[in-house]
Amino acid sequence: MVQRRYSRAVPKGEVGADVLIVGARVAGAVVASYLGDAGVDVLLIDSDPAPGPTLSTHFFRGAGLVGVLDDLGILDEVLTSGAPRLTRQYFHVADSQPMEQPPQEPGSVGFALSVRRETLDPLLVKRARRNESVRYWSSARAMDVVWAGDRVVGARVVHDGEEVTVMARLVVAADGRRSSIARSVGAGHVREDPPKRAMYYGYVSGFTPLSSGPLDAPEFSLLGDELAYVFPSDHGLACVAVSVNLDTFAAMRSRYRDAYRERVLAHPGLRRRIEVATSYGDVLGYGPQPGHGREPAGNGWVLVGDAGIYYDPWSGFGMDSAAVHARFAADAIKALLAGGDQDDCWSRYRRARDDHALGKYQTTVELASDLRRLLA
Repeated sequence: MVQRRYSRAVPKGEVGADVLIVGARVAGAVVASYLGDAGVDVLLIDSDPAPGPTLSTHFFRGAGLVGVLDDLGILDEVLTSGAPRLTRQYFHVADSQPMEQPPQEPGSVGFALSVRRETLDPLLVKRARRNESVRYWSSARAMDVVWAGDRVVGARVVHDGEEVTVMARLVVAADGRRSSIARSVGAGHVREDPPKRAMYYGYVSGFTPLSSGPLDAPEFSLLGDELAYVFPSDHGLACVAVSVNLDTFAAMRSRYRDAYRERVLAHPGLRRRIEVATSYGDVLGYGPQPGHGREPAGNGWVLVGDAGIYYDPWSGFGMDSAAVHARFAADAIKALLAGGDQDDCWSRYRRARDDHALGKYQTTVELASDLRRLLA
C-alpha cells in the first residue's frame, strides 16, 4: 500500500508534495500518470507555459512508448490526431530497390507511431492531470535542490515570478539531457561518449506512399554514411529528417536550410516524392551532442528520460526509453513510498533501466561513426 499525501507541516512560503517531478514531457508526464493512478501526491512542473514543439526524434515503437500510451489508456486519443499506424517500413540503400520490412519492436500493439510533440505532449499532461492527486504548474523552473544533510528533500522553484520552496519526499528529474537537477545532486556519469553526428528535420504535407494503399510505413534511406528518414505523422504531415556525420555538418551549418533540402533530395528513393510535397514550417536541428548515461537515483532523487540516458538521435531510441524507464521509475517509487528499502528499490530500477537501455546505447555509439555498418 502506497503511503499517500505529504504529512509534514509546511511553513508559510513552502509547498509540500510526496513527489516533485521536474519536467512534464514524455518521461515526467508518464511518471506522474502512474503515480497519480496510485494516489500519490504529485507536483508536476515544467518551465514552458504549455507543452509545445521541442527537438525530438519523432518515432517510437510498439514495445516502447506506443505500448505505454496503450497501458495508460490514451492510445486511441493519440490516434485521433491522424497519426497512422506504422505496420511496416521500407529501407532504401542508395538507388537500389527498397526493401519492405516488418515494424521495429512492434510489441503487443503491433505497430509504431510518429507524432509531433506539440500534439503528443499536451495529451500526456492531460492524462497525468486526470488524477486529483496530481497538481501541475507550468512556467515553473527548478533553481536548485534543497538538502537535509545528505538527502534531497525538495527544490527551490520559481513559479509565476515568485520563488517557492517545494518540500518533497522525492524529487524526480525529467528535465532533459542538460538536467539542472542532475547537476545539483551531483549525479555521476556511468557512460560518456563524444558526439559523432548531427540531425536536421522538417515537415511536409502531401508526401505519398511508396506503394498503393495507405501511408502506413516510415522510410529509411542510407546513402553512404548518411541516413534520411520519412515518418508519416499526425494531421497529414510527415517528418523528413537526415542524420549526417561531423564533416558534412561542418559544411552544412552556415546554410543549413538549403543544405538540408539538398541532402534529402540526394536520396534517390525519396527525391521525387519530396520534390512535389509542400514544406510546412521551418527546418530544425540537433548539433553534435555527446551521449551519456548517469547514475539513475540517489538519496531522495531519481533521474528519468534524457536526464538519465541520452542517445544520439540517429537511432531513434529516446522517446521509447523515456516512456519505458518512466514506468520502471514509477514502480520503484511506489515500492519506496510503500515502505520499501531505498537501496533495494533503486537497485531494481537501475537493473531494469540498464537491461533495457545499455545494449541500445552501445549499438547507437558503435554505429554512429559510420552508418554504412548498418549493412554489415
